[in-house]
Amino acid sequence: MRRFSLVSVVALSLAASASPATASVTIGQTAGDSIPSPCSPDDQAQGPVSTGTQYAVPSTGGIVNWTLTSWSHQARAASDQQLKVKMWRQVSGLTYTVVGQDGPRNLASGVLNTFTASIPVKSGDILGITPTSGGVRCAFGPSGEPYYLGEGDAATGAQVTFTAFTGRRLNVSATLEPTNTFTIGQTRRNKKKGTATVTVNVPNPGDLTASGKGVKASGAAVTSKAVSAGAVSLPIRAKGKKKRKLDDKGKVTLKTAITFTPSGGTPSTQTAKIKLKKKL
Repeated sequence: MRRFSLVSVVALSLAASASPATASVTIGQTAGDSIPSPCSPDDQAQGPVSTGTQYAVPSTGGIVNWTLTSWSHQARAASDQQLKVKMWRQVSGLTYTVVGQDGPRNLASGVLNTFTASIPVKSGDILGITPTSGGVRCAFGPSGEPYYLGEGDAATGAQVTFTAFTGRRLNVSATLEPTNTFTIGQTRRNKKKGTATVTVNVPNPGDLTASGKGVKASGAAVTSKAVSAGAVSLPIRAKGKKKRKLDDKGKVTLKTAITFTPSGGTPSTQTAKIKLKKKL
């Protein structure tokens, strides 16, 4: 169980004020020239490349859970092109599972197409595409780069055993953001002290804060706690009028805003009604 003192809270609050701005990462590559002939409407994924941006989800800053928020493809000058993006997770060898996909999307001819999406991914997942119409130029040079080809258009959750080839890079890139979704779990109450401890499950390392009218989270009106991924214990106390009501009536409800900010990511806030009880 993780606990933190008032001294560490103050220090961490100061550190949090200097935390980095929102940081996204890009995986994959696109190109508008030297693109081979249109490809078959089958699943494709990219192995490691020798230069430039890789196609695998990184673990930058200890972040292991990411969300694919957009993807891009440089379309050829032709009409009626459709394309899906897929994310693949290795099972073993060349067997992979589809962990998420977006599309099919209609491609505007001859330009860089960018689409918003929301696909949860993890470090090590790899980027791929599936054309759903003829005429899509899936890849570009240089030669000698490894890519994987499967037969057909697998559904999310399906496993595919790829065949490995060499000779090109897939014509696709994606933007990833550190995942900031979290869940509020069990509340444990100390009726002798009139306090509560809330379990918050966070997907990545980052900062956890609690605030609200009459809320005193481990010694500060707004508490910042540097946390690791997993279950985090957040102590909650009452202050001011809420504290006096608790001492008088033996119970009080605190409307508490709990905010999680993954390292280098965007804050996410949930509001919870936390009941405190005290034996009089």
